[in-house]
Amino acid sequence: MEHLEGASAAERALIDRASAQKIPINGSIELLPLCNMNCDMCYVRLSREEMERQGRLRTAEEWLAVARQMRDAGTLFLLLTGGEPLIYPEFKPLYLALRELGFLITINTNGTLIDEDWAAFFGQHKPRRINVTLYGADEQAYASLCHYPDGFARVTRGVSLLREQGVEVKLAISLTPQNAGDLDRLFAIGAQVGTPVYVDTYMVPAERERSLPFNQQARLSPEEAARKRVRSFLLTGGSQKLLEFSARHLAMIRQMPKPQLPNRMTCLAGSCSFTINWQGQMRPCVVMSSPAADVFEMGFDAAWQHIRKEADDIILSETCAACPLRALCCTCAASALLETGRYDGVPEYMCRYTKETYRLLTAFCMREMKRRRDTGKDEGE
Repeated sequence: MEHLEGASAAERALIDRASAQKIPINGSIELLPLCNMNCDMCYVRLSREEMERQGRLRTAEEWLAVARQMRDAGTLFLLLTGGEPLIYPEFKPLYLALRELGFLITINTNGTLIDEDWAAFFGQHKPRRINVTLYGADEQAYASLCHYPDGFARVTRGVSLLREQGVEVKLAISLTPQNAGDLDRLFAIGAQVGTPVYVDTYMVPAERERSLPFNQQARLSPEEAARKRVRSFLLTGGSQKLLEFSARHLAMIRQMPKPQLPNRMTCLAGSCSFTINWQGQMRPCVVMSSPAADVFEMGFDAAWQHIRKEADDIILSETCAACPLRALCCTCAASALLETGRYDGVPEYMCRYTKETYRLLTAFCMREMKRRRDTGKDEGE
């Protein structure tokens, strides 16, 4: 989950200014690739043996040396992630030192390790937010998708403990074939524990699955993912919010200006945002493997200048730039590369996902406007 999701107006203003000035205000550190779960669709997790063949974990002091350089370069927002970051051996002293440096810290966790001690720790030393991934609405989903049979009980208890401590929590839902039928129940769980819910219906293909057809991958078909996307919009904001969202995006599609070519990256990645993986490789975003630069060898400033320049030179598909549905499309440099092997590739999955989203939003608008004409009432009257 994007840790700046739900940023305040003041935070957004800071981010926009940093993006214009190419200041790396937003970063994430992947502390380790290890996890106590083994989710089918994960593109990060390594076993300990696989990790040790590729390198070693960095110490807290090594990360703090980089963090001081990050602070001096203008980084304010920092995400700590993994793998499962809470199994990083020096998590607590590192976290406390990062807070002392002034970072606004968000944590991504699967939530299964949060007990009374962890909750009390975060209650005393509050992060900006903790994003807890909820993989299903019962133990069966955790057993089949995550291979962690008692995960559901552990996560829901962990979230409740954090809320009791006054820690801000957001539930992140990654939809797959194993848990897609739980969508409404997942939102109900969020309401029950008093946390907002963020749903991601687009899963990048796991490395081991990229050569497989969509229906054999551990993710929804493009059309089913689109249906769940629209359903999640409805569950989040109700009919009125979905109607406003639909009308706004359909108007943008009708009024879409001519594409600006060459088609370059427009997201925060490499503009004011970066990620550093457990080996010290800085990249524009967490799902991009290149461009990359080693912060431990080059230093933070040199690594940032390298990936910023390389990101500026990435050219995306002219076909995508000219597509009338681009206002509704989630494709980006990372998805194009992971889906097609090329930055300028046209990802079939995203095309089908976007076309079905467009069809569903158009149909919803027509039905909702007809209902309102027939009843003479708006929702809530």
